[in-house]
Amino acid sequence: MLHDWSHNAGLAAVFDGAGGAGAASAGHSAQGVERSHAWVAARAARGLTEEWFVTTGQHGVQDHAASLEQHLAERLGEVRGASRSRIAGSMRRDLPTTVAALRYEVHPDRVVWQVLWAGDSRCYLLDSEHGLQQVSRDDAESGDALVLLTEDPPMTNMVSANRRFTIHAAPGHAAIPCLLVCATDGFFGYLNTPAEFEFLLLDTMANAADLTDWSTLLTQTVSSYTGDDASLALVALGFDDFDQLRADFEWRRSALQAEHIEPTRRASDGDRESFVAARMESWKLYRGSYEQRMPRQHGQERP
Repeated sequence: MLHDWSHNAGLAAVFDGAGGAGAASAGHSAQGVERSHAWVAARAARGLTEEWFVTTGQHGVQDHAASLEQHLAERLGEVRGASRSRIAGSMRRDLPTTVAALRYEVHPDRVVWQVLWAGDSRCYLLDSEHGLQQVSRDDAESGDALVLLTEDPPMTNMVSANRRFTIHAAPGHAAIPCLLVCATDGFFGYLNTPAEFEFLLLDTMANAADLTDWSTLLTQTVSSYTGDDASLALVALGFDDFDQLRADFEWRRSALQAEHIEPTRRASDGDRESFVAARMESWKLYRGSYEQRMPRQHGQERP
């Protein structure tokens, strides 16, 4: 999470090393702990994306996606160096990781952004009128969030040091107040429905005393259900304080609980067929708004 106060612009981003493709050892820490390519990849990509933003990405670059893609490819190749794995195979990658980033600029009445991504980590817009809306698109065969939740298909594109990859891009803007959110699949990939991730954000917000407490509650909650590492970056724009933020979303939280959370939880106490039906009904109600801002097809996102 970076913000340049002189230009009222910033970058929110998350990175998730791909454990399967990057399981090979990349070496050992100074304390003798073995680190995988996936572990190194997420941290290297984070540092390199920050480097890109402060040296290039916050300036008048014509194509931020191509600029970031080139920077990551060149610099990850340097990081790769002597740590190249001797393990061969079609699934192996050197330093594989996802990237999901929002480069944004804040204006008096709106925020303008470019979303940049590779892999299955996601970027979202969240406001009290429309709820959570995905503004990136998973690099997978399906773009259906419920299918991706229940079937977990492999990624078709991710950042790595030894394979070609693509940083996708899509522009967007929204009225403020609103929130911009980036999250790895550790947050949203182990829930019953896509709507539950939004409820998780709003329910922990409603029960928090302040921003620090909200962060603590988010950490405790995701740790209780996830089967993976989980990272989240969030920026709230246009709110006077945390009390206003919490108050603006209270009605939305209540609506989600009544329309999505309680019906699914009641069905989960019954048979499998009832649960699947409730999950499908939730997605039917939620999908229209959730997908409204999602890029429709890879290769057509850049302005």
